[in-house]
Amino acid sequence: MILPNKHIQISNSILNLGAILLDNITANQTVSLLWDKVRELSEVRNFERFSLGLDLLFILGIVELKDGIIRRVEK
Repeated sequence: MILPNKHIQISNSILNLGAILLDNITANQTVSLLWDKVRELSEVRNFERFSLGLDLLFILGIVELKDGIIRRVEK
């Protein structure tokens, strides 16, 4: 489910969802604001997938949550 394979299309993978979420994190924003921004996208579908995509970004160290604000990690 995380990575696409012969049974899971890229559009259904969590990796693709993480990329979409990352693309929508343009400024410092809360999780609720990000959810409101992407909830209508067909790739997101529901809050469970949204949270899995965010988890992947946190695990990979691409985003951080500080004082309730999601930020891209600058490297």
